[in-house]
Amino acid sequence: MLAARVVLMHQGGWDEILLGLGPLLIIAVLIAVARRQKPGDEGDDE
Repeated sequence: MLAARVVLMHQGGWDEILLGLGPLLIIAVLIAVARRQKPGDEGDDE
């Protein structure tokens, strides 16, 4: 029973990776959306 708890508490490192990559992914998506919606871009199809 103790071994199962230890394994569940430390998931082999993938949970720590998600804590780092999650916010970075969210920031990257927000930057991509902001670049698509540049002010002054509406209607300028020249």
